[in-house]
Amino acid sequence: MLGRLVYSRLKNALLPDFRRAWSKDFDASVKTLQRTLSDVQAELADLRFAHHALIVREWTATRAPLLEGLDARLSLDRIRAHVTAAVNAASVCTEPTTHAVIENVFPADFYELVNAAIPPAELFPSRDPVKQDFHLDEHLESAPLLTQRVWRFFDEDVVAGILAPALHQRFHDAVVEHYAETAGGDFGERAAAIPHRGFAGRLHLRRPGYHLKPHLDPKRVVITGLVYFARPGDGEQFGTQLFRVKKAFTSSTMGKFYPEDEGLPVELARTVPFRANTLFAFVNSKAAHGASLPADAPLRERYAYQFYVKPRDGDLKKLLLELPPDTRKNWAGFLDEK
Repeated sequence: MLGRLVYSRLKNALLPDFRRAWSKDFDASVKTLQRTLSDVQAELADLRFAHHALIVREWTATRAPLLEGLDARLSLDRIRAHVTAAVNAASVCTEPTTHAVIENVFPADFYELVNAAIPPAELFPSRDPVKQDFHLDEHLESAPLLTQRVWRFFDEDVVAGILAPALHQRFHDAVVEHYAETAGGDFGERAAAIPHRGFAGRLHLRRPGYHLKPHLDPKRVVITGLVYFARPGDGEQFGTQLFRVKKAFTSSTMGKFYPEDEGLPVELARTVPFRANTLFAFVNSKAAHGASLPADAPLRERYAYQFYVKPRDGDLKKLLLELPPDTRKNWAGFLDEK
């Protein structure tokens, strides 16, 4: 009994000192580990930066010959004739929404030049390991010279200046119908008559594990275009999926609209083959689109270029403001933007 009492008193007397000593040692160990981890992370970041810089230098060196005589290869008249003929000759489908799949949309040598000028993957923002977007209006200035010259020409002169207006004209009836969903009378024709151009051009890099559920693009987008930059051996089954929405609907948001989130059932209508030098263009009404690259897909990097066809926001707002308030209520978020 006496021994137990002595033990209890010693324990109560010594335990606080022991706890304080242990806590102090533990805190010191944690701080040491944190400093070590920070040092390792900094070294890894330096190594990663050096590795990326080496890859970009090698990429630039191997493509240096493409800069020779580049002005002659960027001949807009020749490209305009080819693109316009390809769009005009395209077969247009109307189910589940107006769309076209146009193969060989660009001259073969020009397409190969644009493909070769896609920047190395290391220059794509890496916030998401399976979904990376290279926005041309944001990231182009930090790219190699070849990428800057070729892709600025492709995005601004070819797509915005030639391809987008050609699609707008080719899909004219569907564009009128698209706008007529907002208001009757001659609104559809008047809105379709506004000049339309290509906007928001960006390169997609998708890796296995990527999935984009069925959706419509932002409401102000009239036509969406996707150019596939398939490499040899890329599986054709990994193209864009087009979905039929099985109930009539009106997009209720200015951003992307996900029918299934609103209780609207969808079913797969077709999968567009992922083929080189192919354009998939569709009117942003009635149907949804998505894409999937399963985790076990043999295609490790999927490259495509996306752009929107629409009028300038100010031109569309001016026309919408002529409508009665009740008619333009679905555009309230857009009209309230500064």
